[in-house]
Formats: sequence, C-alpha cells, structure tokens
Amino acid sequence: MSNYSAQGSITIKRLRNGDSLYVSFDTNGKPLYQGVDTSTGSVSPDWTVAANQPIITPKVTSVRGNTVVRSSHQWKWNGQTLIFTGATSSDGIWRTDSTGKFQINLTTGDEGGSLKIIGNLANANAVANGELEYSCVATLSGTNYNIAKSIDVVIQNMGASSFYGYIVASPQTLDSNNLTSLLKTGLQSGADPVTSYHVKWFKDDTAWSSMDGNKQVTVGRDDVNGTQLFIAEFYLKASDTAPVARAGVYIIDSLDEHIIVFDYTSTAREVAPGQNVTVKAKVVNTRTNSVQTLNNPVWKCDVMDKDTWKSIKHSNTDSITITTAETDRNNKENDVEVVAEVEFS
Repeated sequence: MSNYSAQGSITIKRLRNGDSLYVSFDTNGKPLYQGVDTSTGSVSPDWTVAANQPIITPKVTSVRGNTVVRSSHQWKWNGQTLIFTGATSSDGIWRTDSTGKFQINLTTGDEGGSLKIIGNLANANAVANGELEYSCVATLSGTNYNIAKSIDVVIQNMGASSFYGYIVASPQTLDSNNLTSLLKTGLQSGADPVTSYHVKWFKDDTAWSSMDGNKQVTVGRDDVNGTQLFIAEFYLKASDTAPVARAGVYIIDSLDEHIIVFDYTSTAREVAPGQNVTVKAKVVNTRTNSVQTLNNPVWKCDVMDKDTWKSIKHSNTDSITITTAETDRNNKENDVEVVAEVEFS
C-alpha cells in the first residue's frame, strides 16, 4: 500500500499541455511575525531595520521540469494592491511602494518579483493577522497562465506570556535541483527570542518521534508524498507536557507522480452565515494530467486551525464541509486550511 498526501494550500494550475504548476514561497529566514505592545505601541522585530526585514520570494515550478517565466508581478496587502511607484534603491534592484512599507525586486531572474517588508505592519489599535497575496503571469511553452497564492503575516499582542513558534523551510519545493529541504524552527516570547526549547515533530497528525529534540531537520523526497504538512510543537523543557506554541509548514515534491487537488462541490467559495463551503479531493496523475482511479482508497480530510495547526473537523471520506462553526472561533473570524490524505493500493 502506498501513501499520498496533500494540503489545501497547494496552488496547482492544470495546463492545456498536460503539465501542472506549483506555487510556493521561500524566505530569507526572517519569520513573518511581529509583536506589538498595545500600551506603548512598540513593535518587535522592527522592520524598519534592514537586518530584520523579511524577503518573500515566489517560486513557480513545473512538474515536468519545464522552464517557467514569471512576469506582471503584483502584490496585495489585506486585499489592497500595492503600487510600486516610489524610489528605487541605489543598486537598481528594489523599488518602494506608495505606502513606504514594501519594496519589490525589479530583476528578471528567479528573485524577480520578490517582496521585501521595510516598514512595520503591526498596529496597536488593530492586533490581527494580515495577508499578502502574490499574483503573476506564468509563461510556459508560449502560453500564459494567471496564477496567485497568499501567505499570512502573524501579528500578536506582545504580552509577557505570549509565545510564537515558527518554521522556515529552505526551499519549500523539492525538484531535480533541490532534493532536500532544511526546516529551521524558532521561538519568540513577546519581543524576545527563546534560545532554549524542545521540539516535537509531526507529519500531519502522526508523531515523527525520531526527530524530536531537533531544532532543525532535513526532509527529503521519501518524507513527502506530493505535499506534506510538517508540524513542530514547542516546549520550554523536554519534560513539559503542554506545548507553548505550534507551527506548520508545507513541503511540495514537484517530482511526485501523484498529487491531491480539490474541487468545490458547493456553489459558495467563501464561508458566511448560512453559506457553507464543501470541497472534494481527488488524485491527479501529474504525468498524464488525468484523474487517478483508486483501488481500496482510505481517505482522511481535516479542517485545520491555521494558528494552532490542530484539526477542528475530521472526515473519513474524500469530501468535507466548512461552516462558520470552524471559521468563527475564539471571537474571531478565521481562514482555515483543508488537509487531505489517501492511501490506496
């Protein structure tokens, strides 16, 4: 029996030539996290300091190894399109947007379209996560495709008891040139980094006990079936029974023959009161771009809380429905992730 897994955050564009595109983000090792002191307004880390500034680099990968050229780069912050009409850096690489908080990479190579955050995004009057969305035109074999993907910026109250754990993956997508990925963890307590902590690792909800205690791990293609969610639980001591934080990251293997994709089976695409969203998973053969017929499939579908990376709803079928019971929790309206896995012979 073989095991295949995929998560809902995969952006896959099925192309007319039978290829498929994966969209992922690499970073420069700086977590997309800011803490804010609601009484003083102070923010940490300070993204006006060059050494602290995150850089987000989009990657678009062809499962067939074909060359993909990206153009017409565009970024949005919380739904508002960023207009890059400001000053250009002295080296000609970066141009600032009209808000003065972001810069875009002007080069035409792999780094082109990368986004640098150069201003503080946390606000003491509105402590809530934000969302960055990247879109571009991907050209493959002379044909253009519009693609997009989003990534969260975590913003938290910088209270004395607040912890934030994170994983930085380098790279996020495995391909013929990158057969392994290094997952590095970090833990913050308010504004301060925590250097002494214990990590327990999971693949989805399955304990990866052999990696426990490692602050960084290397994963290879044998660890990833299509796409794999890796979760780190952070403990202040190895003997502690309750984690202070959890973090998750997806690793994509663009060389795998099978991937899981989702179809909407509901009319609605967004959850609202009285408006549920239902998605159905299927396995696609990336070589033939056809839906795979499964023998004796055993499915698992979960709705995941993006803050805690815990399952808040489970299904033993290839379909799951998301309602406001899952999105409206802890007095907040939240986005969620759908994770699907299947084993078949």
